[in-house]
Amino acid sequence: MDFAITSEQQALLDMAADFAKNEIAPHVEQFERDERFPRELAARMGKLGLLGGTIPEEYGGLGLDHVTLSLLLEEIAYVDITAAVIAGWPSCSLGRPILLYGSDEQKQRYLTPLCQGKIFGAHAVTEPHSGTDIVRRLETTVRRDGGHYVLNGTKTWISNAGNADFFLTYGTLDKSLGMRGICAFIVDAGTPGLAITPIRNKTGSRGQDTAQLFFEDLRVPAGNRLLPEGQGYKSLMCGTEIGRLACSARATGQIRACLDAAVSYAQQREVFGQPIGRYELVQAKIANMRVGLETSRLLVRRLAWLLDQGAERAQKEASIAKLHTTDTLMQCAQDAYQIHGAYGVAEEYKVGRYFRDAKVMQIYDGANEMHQQIIGEWELGYRRQPDQARAGPLTANKESTP
Repeated sequence: MDFAITSEQQALLDMAADFAKNEIAPHVEQFERDERFPRELAARMGKLGLLGGTIPEEYGGLGLDHVTLSLLLEEIAYVDITAAVIAGWPSCSLGRPILLYGSDEQKQRYLTPLCQGKIFGAHAVTEPHSGTDIVRRLETTVRRDGGHYVLNGTKTWISNAGNADFFLTYGTLDKSLGMRGICAFIVDAGTPGLAITPIRNKTGSRGQDTAQLFFEDLRVPAGNRLLPEGQGYKSLMCGTEIGRLACSARATGQIRACLDAAVSYAQQREVFGQPIGRYELVQAKIANMRVGLETSRLLVRRLAWLLDQGAERAQKEASIAKLHTTDTLMQCAQDAYQIHGAYGVAEEYKVGRYFRDAKVMQIYDGANEMHQQIIGEWELGYRRQPDQARAGPLTANKESTP
């Protein structure tokens, strides 16, 4: 691997850093209060190319490699996690399925304007009784009715739902079919039978709206289906590793933000006649934060490099990166908060927000306990590539394991 940053990459990062500092940073507290990311800001990000990510230029993207994408998301997340989430969506679980499996009409209608910031979308997967085990416990039903499909069910914890112009969602033709009964659909906002209930006052991730979706005899045109009937599982899983790369890159950006905030405060705050940075216990926390930042960057860069080499699935490496970076972020946020003392709770300091968001990062894109299990199963030989899978206690249903 070559760790050098090219002049083209540096130019993109400099532009992203400048935009984040001048256009995003002054308004983050407002995002938090409103619990919504402004569409007009996303549109400005789109004009600069900050949303295009790995999507080819013909569909409004930048055609970036995964290493560059991870660097870009880290830079934006240094200022604001929510803005980095918006920047990563077209490349991950929302845009990638449309790129891989959508028709030309679907790509032009949804993917291109998504990359340009002209429309918003949301990935509606999680249900009230299922998250990590969505494949086995998918409750949303699908039935064919002439030229339409009729969906009934509930989705929850759907990010950006209240802001979305469309939803990429999933239902099952028959639960007994497991993964082979799953269908994927693009649902336009405002479709009769779709109701949205906001989830307010979240502990973290407050900068983006979150909601429940209710499908009641929701009729979706057959032309809005992705993939043939029963093959929606491909759409569901195709952005998994890239999504975890994006999550890990965002966590790394926030680790850097925690470190910088802690260093700045430790240099200025005086106790017993000297800056608290002179005390060994504070130095130890800051040293550990620096080590956490460097190890996180290495894991993210390696995962991105593997994906750029054509690795279609890098499950173990994605889980390692996601687990390490988000656990490290939680510890760094806690240490930065502790270094700030009572001032950590004050809104004028950012470490309170970093702390709240860090907890959320350990949960979404797969709870970290799940990633521990994935890593353990790979190490013990219970997981294989699809063509090598063997039935056993943990592999009998391997195809339906996220």
